[in-house]
Amino acid sequence: MESFQNEIDTLTNACTEQENELRMLQSCLMKNQIERSITISNNEDIVHHELNSLEIDANNFGEESHIVRNSCSVVEDEIGAISRVKLMSIPFNIQVNNMQSNISTNQEGGCYPTINNLRLAYRTNKKAGLHRDEINASFSYAAQLVAFTLGLYPSIITSTIRIIPIHPCAKILVNLPEGGSGYNLGFDTTVGDDNQPNSVPTRSITLFLVLLSQLSSHIMVETKTTTEPPPFEMTETSIDNVDLTKLSDADTQSWSSVVYCLAANLKWLSELGLDNK
Repeated sequence: MESFQNEIDTLTNACTEQENELRMLQSCLMKNQIERSITISNNEDIVHHELNSLEIDANNFGEESHIVRNSCSVVEDEIGAISRVKLMSIPFNIQVNNMQSNISTNQEGGCYPTINNLRLAYRTNKKAGLHRDEINASFSYAAQLVAFTLGLYPSIITSTIRIIPIHPCAKILVNLPEGGSGYNLGFDTTVGDDNQPNSVPTRSITLFLVLLSQLSSHIMVETKTTTEPPPFEMTETSIDNVDLTKLSDADTQSWSSVVYCLAANLKWLSELGLDNK
């Protein structure tokens, strides 16, 4: 009986120890669960905070993107407006009448193409009050237009012929392997009126055509199909199918027609927009 009681006591002590261990394990487990819950809660708070920050950043980005898009749109509109500016038409106002009207009135001393209100002509006309100094000034403006436009297209190479838009008479310089030479694009101001012809040197007009033809061809190639061609077709020796090398200096009507066609093509040149560049 005493032995049985001892076994019961032993079992009771064992149960008590196991119960204590179980309580200890439960306490540790509870502690771990609480720590995990706190960690998870903290992590959730951090995630929510970051999500909130991301949402705020996304909203800010959206607003900034909208502002940037509007700014880009404004800039593109300004670029478009600037590209449509006919830059050369501001300092060079060229007026060209109908050719038939021009030829018929010229015979009576009337109508000429003008550049900055100066008449561009092949020869003087006393009836119309057209003298050498006005023709010189008009060709000087024409030379300035060509020179300025050449500056907008630096890729064009014109080492053989150069134009010097000086006043009172523009110059054309020709550099050839056998040597260089210079020509007046107008009347020689160092010679008295009684000692020089009444017409612009045809050699100078021909060289001016060479330079204008090269420039217009370069523009047409560089801008491809975005530019309308000049009104009168040009080569380095002809304009509107008139071969300048076959004209005599005395053919005033033909040379006047050539100057008219040059003026019309100069007007085309002056009205090119910057988007054609």
